[in-house]
This record gives sequence, C-alpha cells and structure tokens, in this order.
Amino acid sequence: MRDADAIVVGAGLAGLRAARDLVEAGRSVVVLEARERVGGRGLSATLGGRVIELGGSWFTPEHREVRSELSRYGLGVRDYHGLKHARWFTDGTLRHGLPVPWEQIGALEEALATVRRDAMAADHAVWGLSALEYVERLSPSPPLRDFLLGWWQLMGGARPERGAVADALGSVAGHDGLTGLVTCLAHGPAEGWSALAQRMASTRGIEVRLGSAVTAISQANGAVSCTTAGGDTLTAGALVLAVPINCIPGIRFTPALPAPAGEAAGANVGAAVKVLMLARGVPPHGIAVGVGRGLNWLYADAEQDGQTMVTGFGWQDGGFDPESGAAVERALRTFFPEAELVDFAHHNWIADPASRGTWLTAPAGNVELVDPARFAAAERLVFAGSDVAHQEAGWFEGALRSGAAAARQVAELLPQPTA
Repeated sequence: MRDADAIVVGAGLAGLRAARDLVEAGRSVVVLEARERVGGRGLSATLGGRVIELGGSWFTPEHREVRSELSRYGLGVRDYHGLKHARWFTDGTLRHGLPVPWEQIGALEEALATVRRDAMAADHAVWGLSALEYVERLSPSPPLRDFLLGWWQLMGGARPERGAVADALGSVAGHDGLTGLVTCLAHGPAEGWSALAQRMASTRGIEVRLGSAVTAISQANGAVSCTTAGGDTLTAGALVLAVPINCIPGIRFTPALPAPAGEAAGANVGAAVKVLMLARGVPPHGIAVGVGRGLNWLYADAEQDGQTMVTGFGWQDGGFDPESGAAVERALRTFFPEAELVDFAHHNWIADPASRGTWLTAPAGNVELVDPARFAAAERLVFAGSDVAHQEAGWFEGALRSGAAAARQVAELLPQPTA
C-alpha cells in the first residue's frame, strides 16, 4: 500500500514547486519537512516594523521563475534603489571614494581587469583556487587585498581560504562584469520569501507534514519508502529529495546513493554570517566593503523615521558573535563610526540542523564536488534544490527551476494518473 504517488522531502521553494506541479498534474503528494515552518533557507521576519530576510534576500532582473511565482500568488515585487555612495575599510583605514591610496589606482585597475579576464576565460585550474590563493596571486598591496576579499564576501559564503574562487568568477561572468555584481541585486518579494512559501504550501491537494525530519530512505520493488525521526514510515512511487546537500549525510540510504552523489553529500562549504541591523546615522542606499571586525560587506537600504536598515555579511569567525549586540555594533561602526545600533536580527544557518550551512559555495581545490551532474536521478529518487540546480545554483531561482525539473522527472517514473 502506498501513502501517495510521490513524497517530497523538504519544504523549501524547490520542494514546494515540485509538489505543486505534481499535484496539478493529478498526482497525490506528501511533503515532509524537518522544521516547524515552510520556506527552507528563505526566512522572513520583521525588524522595526519592516520585512527583513534572515536567509536569501534578492533576485535579479533575469530571474523569471521567481517573478512568475510572485505574480501567480498576488505577491508584490520590491525594487531596490541604485547605489548613491560607497565606503571601504582596507588595511585598517576607513576610506571614502577610492578603496586604495591614490598612487595604487593603477594596480587596482590592473587587478580588476585580470579578474574580469579570468571570469570570462573560465579556466578550471584558476577557478579551483581558493579565493585567498587567487587574490594573493595578484600580488596585491594590503588595501587592495582587503578590497578584493571584501567583495569575495558578497559572492562566496565561506572563509576565503576554504571557498573556491569559482563562485566569485562565475558571478562576474554571469552578471555582465564587475558592476553587475551590485546591479543584479535589484529586486525582492515585497511581503517576503516566507509569504511565497506559505502560499505555495497552501495549494489544494498538497499535504505538508511539519516537524518530520527524514532519517532513512529505501528503494525496493518499484517503490520508495522513507522513515522519519518520529518513527513514521511512508511509501510512494517516487521521491523528491529537496534538502541542502549538507543534510544528506544525516539520511541513511538503502541501497546507498550512487558514488557521485554520495561523494558530494556535505560538500557545501558555505558558512556565511548575515546580520540585519536597524541603525541611526547610516546614510541610505550605499555599500561598505572591506575586511572589518566580523562583517565585510554591508548594504544600507532605505531610511524611515531616521533609521536605516543595514544588511551585513561576514564569514564565520570565532572572534565575532553575531548574537551579541555589542559585537554587532562594533562591526557596524567599523564602516559607519557615526552609527547607533537600534536593533538587530540573525539566524544561525550553520548550526541549523535543517540547513547545516548557507548558500552553495564550492570547496577550494574540488569544485567538481558540487557539479549538479553528480545528482542524477537514482532509480526512483530525484534530487532538487538550489544546491543541485543546473541553472542559477545558490539562488531561489535555481531552487524553483530544479523543483519544476524534478516534478517532470517524477512524472515520467509514475504510471499515468487515472481519470
């Protein structure tokens, strides 16, 4: 006896898209989600009465699937303002205008030209270097080094010695050069990513079981079964595994996953820290970049009632506690000495057992470990999620596209639905 035509493990945008498409194709679906909420690594909250994103934030002008989903559920799109100012913290100095001393402008221009050239060349040997190795190969001055590593923080979710520079160079190549790294951060869901996930999960015919972490998946006799931490066992004709790849090692598979997928399980080195800060004294619509005291890339959003919302990113650092107000204010004042922290919010995605890391970042020296080709369907088990997306990996756009692709794969595994 089968509990459903298909089981979807993971109620992020990828899993919900797969479930929704399967239900609309006439299939019965049960979604099992470890958390007590839907949305995966999309998590909206409020700070100072404004919607904030503790997980992924933006989508780009090219992300048509995201825009289509928001429109489908009557959710608005927020367009972000262009940048009006920038400041830099390089070689221990706060700088306005240029990130390096005047006499180093030529070296800065040469380094940026090299970055663009390497991005477009897509040399596997170069892309496999760690971000730190790559920057050091440019023989930068201390200010130039900090400037480049600060920009790494925007694209790579790991410490520069751990993450492959492929993530940074791939972003440069994919977003029309260096300026595209900022202009691509153009839009967000007005009501938040959580609102979109909740609308998708409410689709008629989808059964979502929260608090149902899957611990084992087995396949036999043309069916697939899974067992939850609570001891429930469900069986279906196919299963979509839509969890972050760092959560895969926590699931026992019978038979074992094919070697390519098994080797890649847990390979995401993404371990970024993100803090949302409500502050006074921070000019809106600007960025601050460098190697700071816990945060290295900051975006100053709109100002309301004299308070600016600031999004700050850092890599995991034992010397910075993102849950300490004093530490957060110190990190903010590195770039904005005149700032006063009003409130802040943070979610620890690295310790979260349902994510075990942040956005997809390839390990240095082993970029091929996160090649999406490793995650081909394994009999009646199909993979989905932004970590394994063939396009726009690491973005919610990639999650949605991979969920749609997984639904099509599952449909081919199942017999035609009866009228």
